Amino acid sequence: MTHTMHNLRADILARFGSVHRFCRQHPFLNRSTVYMVLAGKYGGNTELQVQRIRDALNGKNNEKRIMETIKFTACGRCSVTGKCNRCDELFSAQAKAVADLFSS
Repeated sequence: MTHTMHNLRADILARFGSVHRFCRQHPFLNRSTVYMVLAGKYGGNTELQVQRIRDALNGKNNEKRIMETIKFTACGRCSVTGKCNRCDELFSAQAKAVADLFSS
């Protein structure tokens, strides 16, 4: 995993010059989480965070990532058990609004 973190940091530095600049241009990523992941000290789901960072580096659709984050958070607090897509239209509208805010 350390090799992966080294490569990830190298990719960030090659494209953005610093981790700080990368984080400023990707406000949907938590700066302290990015630094902890790159240092190999993140206590949560490292694979998920590495994927989020890679997606940001590769320009994956911000709106889709924002929607996934909103859905994950909201569904984690919902009383409905099992897989449900009932609120996806709302989550999509919220994600679009957030993406538009950050792109302007």
